[in-house]
Amino acid sequence: MPHPLFDTRQFPRRAPALLAPLALFAACLPAPIPTTPPAFDLKPPSLVEAGPTGLRSFVLRFDEEVRPVEGSFEIEPGESGEAPTATAEGGDLKLELGADQVAGKDYKLLGEVVDGGGNGSRFLLSFAGFNAHPARLRIAEVLTAKNSSQKNPHRDFVEFEVLAAGNLGGLEFSASSSTKTVTWTFPGAEVSAGELIVLHCSPEGSAAERDEAGTDLEGSGGIDASAARDFWSKAGPLPDATGVLVLSESPGGKPMDGLFYADSAKEGPVGEGRIEGLVQGLVDFGLWATVAAPAWEDAFRWKPSSSRSIVRAGFGKEPGSEPGGTEWTLSATGGQTPGFR
Repeated sequence: MPHPLFDTRQFPRRAPALLAPLALFAACLPAPIPTTPPAFDLKPPSLVEAGPTGLRSFVLRFDEEVRPVEGSFEIEPGESGEAPTATAEGGDLKLELGADQVAGKDYKLLGEVVDGGGNGSRFLLSFAGFNAHPARLRIAEVLTAKNSSQKNPHRDFVEFEVLAAGNLGGLEFSASSSTKTVTWTFPGAEVSAGELIVLHCSPEGSAAERDEAGTDLEGSGGIDASAARDFWSKAGPLPDATGVLVLSESPGGKPMDGLFYADSAKEGPVGEGRIEGLVQGLVDFGLWATVAAPAWEDAFRWKPSSSRSIVRAGFGKEPGSEPGGTEWTLSATGGQTPGFR
């Protein structure tokens, strides 16, 4: 007689009853978890670039398609009292302002956008008012190495010559060493061809040091004030011995002129870094000359001095007509002449 545990004839009616609950249990199991989770967009839009494109227009470019959040846009100062109106085309957000911008004036813009996944980005930007008629300038004289002598004025300045009349508003000047860059933006001021402008980069902090943006060119005082149109920058001093000066049409815009100067003790390739990139930018726009990759020998080479200025040869020449260090020379000791031809 078969062993009862292995005799299937002992369970003819129980087997189906046992299998039915197992089938029901299997039907209640959750679906298998996928090995790759579904993708969710949790990244907010990133601002790539922004700036005014006309007297009443401003464009912001994002890294993905966006749409404006209604009622979120404000501009200060808002001359018209009207909020900007916003439209989006792909990743570009276009704003229409309620009044013309004043060239070079400081503005602040606030707003918000969202992407297709509902992720939002708020922004607060500062910018210089659009300049529809920018003046054209060139660098004429530079004196670095500020000193504290009350008998030796006119320290740490850049003199510009106006080649074509227009407005200064929004033109940007930058001074860079290998480790630092300082920038200063011109306020709005109408200037004439042939006029001289002196930017003082290490003001004493005197109340008499006033920007001469109007018609009164005797409105500024202090030991460093010149006979020309004076402006005073608190951004920081010029690099003493080695640096790159760049004058641009707008903040971060196309360079208009530049100067690359270096301590005569430096030799060989400049190497990758801040100075190399800035010099190459001047080369790309025909404003400086190099034999190959930027080298210290391509600069205006000098023995740094607080009493001798770096002077451009001749007046009225277009930047780039004689690009490179050979276009520059040194003044006599104590021969700096800011504001004078």
